[in-house]
Amino acid sequence: MTQHPCPRCGYHAPALPCPHCAHPGPAGPPGAVGDPSLRGAPTGPALGIVDGLRAVPTGLFLLMTTSGVKRWLLPPLLATTVIFVLLFSWLWNLLQELVAAVDIGDPQTIGLDEGWLREAVVWVLEGGFVTWAAQASSWLLFAAISFLAILWTFSILYEAVSGPFLDEIQGRLETRWFGADPRSSLERPTDLPTARCALFSAIAAVPAVAFLTLWWLGSGPLAWLWLIGIPLSFLLVSLMDGRYRTWLAWIVRVEGRTLLVSVKAATLAGLLLVAFIWVKFIPGIGPALFVTLAGFTTALSLLDIPFSRRGWPLAMRLAFLRRNFLPAVAYGIVAGLFFLLPVVGPILMVPSASIGGLWMLCRLNKNNLRPPGTREGNQGT
Repeated sequence: MTQHPCPRCGYHAPALPCPHCAHPGPAGPPGAVGDPSLRGAPTGPALGIVDGLRAVPTGLFLLMTTSGVKRWLLPPLLATTVIFVLLFSWLWNLLQELVAAVDIGDPQTIGLDEGWLREAVVWVLEGGFVTWAAQASSWLLFAAISFLAILWTFSILYEAVSGPFLDEIQGRLETRWFGADPRSSLERPTDLPTARCALFSAIAAVPAVAFLTLWWLGSGPLAWLWLIGIPLSFLLVSLMDGRYRTWLAWIVRVEGRTLLVSVKAATLAGLLLVAFIWVKFIPGIGPALFVTLAGFTTALSLLDIPFSRRGWPLAMRLAFLRRNFLPAVAYGIVAGLFFLLPVVGPILMVPSASIGGLWMLCRLNKNNLRPPGTREGNQGT
């Protein structure tokens, strides 16, 4: 299907006024609450720089002042914490085995399966690099390693886990802005309330987490059989209500469809950073150029959820970012600076940058993405 993005909300709107946000009229259909900052004409690339700088603080403000959205951040925060507890309990046991292996001088006693990790650990032990660890307090060493790991990896894991919940938050914000969630109007196949879908999903998640824990604690090839219980849990719960089964099939299809585009975008962002790492070393202007590139790639990654909600392919995403290069760079740089704050930064800034990116996308004009002849100002010509 050829996309006809609305100049304001960005959702598919073959004809204007937009059926979702009523553009070119006031933001939102009659009776909608709307948002004052989204009223009026969308901004262009030049004035959009200010929107790029404002996006993350605006996202934080919307997160703090919008009722019914903050609770959606609790599940991914708890899930991330549980994953870290499991991960570092495994690291603790591994450290104890390393210290014991050094004490008895036999690296073969390490409880690791054959593979690159075991070979690397044996190499380290045989080289004598961790002899000092046996002399030191192992819990202190572990605490230091854990602290450093949490500082710089929590944000990555939290961002990955929180994706579906941020999607729900954005849907609620768009309902507030436009009177209804446009994606639901376009695609949602059932009228089962979101709260009911969340309840069924939570019921299925309990045994799913138990199966995941059993897999984590198990050993040998048979432990992998526990993973079968995860989809089985959702399948059994879906038998309780046909509408939930329809919704679950739809959401899996939607997420699967957008996952490929998201992976392509993330891969492209990573390749750009790696391919142009040499830019940093250009005398004088190199660091500024690389910061600009990093801001662009950060924007490409952080805007994934609003792009995916609108069903935009990668080519359309890149066309939008090229058109609004400076606003995107400003947004990415501000978000990157906030992410540097350990732990607290990701907890607040992952949702703030996500919400702020949605707000910025709605502020910037998308008229040029529409096919010629359907653009605002020349429809019907």
